[in-house]
Amino acid sequence: MLVLYHHNISVCAQKVRIALAEKKLHHERRHVDLIKAEQVTPEYLKINPKGVVPALVHDGNPVIESTVIMEYLDDAFPEVPLRPAAPLARARMRVWAQIPDAALHAACGTVSYAIAFGPQMKAANPPEVLRERLAKLPDRARAWRQQQLLEKGLDAAFVADALKLHDKVLGDMEKTLSASRWLAGDGFSIAECAIVPYVLRLEKLGLARMWEHRPRVADWYARIQARPSWAEAIAAFPVRGGADYDDDMRNKGADSWPKVKALLAA
Repeated sequence: MLVLYHHNISVCAQKVRIALAEKKLHHERRHVDLIKAEQVTPEYLKINPKGVVPALVHDGNPVIESTVIMEYLDDAFPEVPLRPAAPLARARMRVWAQIPDAALHAACGTVSYAIAFGPQMKAANPPEVLRERLAKLPDRARAWRQQQLLEKGLDAAFVADALKLHDKVLGDMEKTLSASRWLAGDGFSIAECAIVPYVLRLEKLGLARMWEHRPRVADWYARIQARPSWAEAIAAFPVRGGADYDDDMRNKGADSWPKVKALLAA
């Protein structure tokens, strides 16, 4: 039995949902409400001591870290493999898969919090509630970043570097896709599962212009969206609205592009 603890718009949860859909694996889904801080409750911390989503429980055994989960699924369920058979292609897949783990994920959190989540949290909570929430985060570096972003938004000192990292990854993708149909070669792989949620997040934040001059990235993104797994793992989980995290700023008139463009050019 597979149980996925996830959040609808968590990029790391999206990675795993795409992998599960591509592999056609039946599983239960349990939504973890991040606004209500369910990820740091004692019950959830027993499953994932890092206090983040996703977490996969397979026959009672928890597996954490989204990249590890995807590789675990390919080990445990080798049908419909998401890792290339050729050693070089598999190595390329792993290079792409580690990009979020190395730095892109933190950069995505920075940009998302600066543009969308920080303003939403400030509007919905008094300062003392925000302080208490930050104090409960197990990752103290993450708590410090969130505090800075709550206070300064896009003017936080590390936002420009986070945006430039996204831009570099898009540039590297454009170059790679000039030589192959997919990031690791001729087949869809864990590399796509790992990277596409971060492109989706940029689009949700109104920053799709970052790849308007990169036609291969645009084509790659469109091809992934046309796959059945996208409907099952992404389109079926839109922004919930209300008291949930909201990354869909395009429909709220919050145009951060001029500021973002200036930061990218600095």
